[in-house]
Amino acid sequence: MTAITTAPQWIRLLGGLVTVFALFHLSARALGSDRGQAGIAVAVLVVTATLAIERLVFGQRLASAARSLGFGRPAARGVVAAVAICLALLLVVPAYARISAARMSFFPGWWWLLPGLFAQGGIAEEVLFRGYLFGRIRRGRSFWHAAGLSMLPFAAVHLLLFFTMPWPIALAALLLSVVLSIPFAHLFELGGGTVWAPALVHFVCQATVKVVAFPDTAVFPLVWMLASAVIPLAVLLVPRRGSRAHAERHSADPTAP
Repeated sequence: MTAITTAPQWIRLLGGLVTVFALFHLSARALGSDRGQAGIAVAVLVVTATLAIERLVFGQRLASAARSLGFGRPAARGVVAAVAICLALLLVVPAYARISAARMSFFPGWWWLLPGLFAQGGIAEEVLFRGYLFGRIRRGRSFWHAAGLSMLPFAAVHLLLFFTMPWPIALAALLLSVVLSIPFAHLFELGGGTVWAPALVHFVCQATVKVVAFPDTAVFPLVWMLASAVIPLAVLLVPRRGSRAHAERHSADPTAP
């Protein structure tokens, strides 16, 4: 995978990002998949479109494109870190219920929504933003340089949310996405250049507030957004070391083990 350095390369990269992101949100809206009801179909569409861009625009073979987008075997430290972050996040729910003494309820049929939420909010978004965007920008750059550069188009494409959502929700989603872009990129590298670790945390951050509700108070979504912005930052305390080397080798040669 070549480094993104020239203007034409940047145009191709960002053009592909905007195209797939627009397809992502328009398809989710058309299918009524605000809680992952059609999340698997949306994810298949997004992953297929991203693979097509890797193949047609960047000339990668399908197997190499899949690996460069993060569909390899994850490194254990990334998965362990992701599970720890998810457990810490989920503890916020019973803690809030106990402190507030508020009644907790679940969205009807919430159990059957989880696979779609994981596919749509976890896999699809992380393939696009970490595997495709961050992965390509990372080649030839330090982690912090690549994370900072990838944050800019990541924030820019989220401006499209203002056309499909009420502006307070779109603004909150934009700000939270920008904050989470750094720990998600860190998890991507901890996982050896794979999407599984950031997808798991992304899924928990996005899905919990969609399936858990406290009907007697409107405060919980704000508490959850704050927790989702702060708790994943703890993953930055986990050094990347060996995972970084694996991610860089993977970036240079997507067929590397």
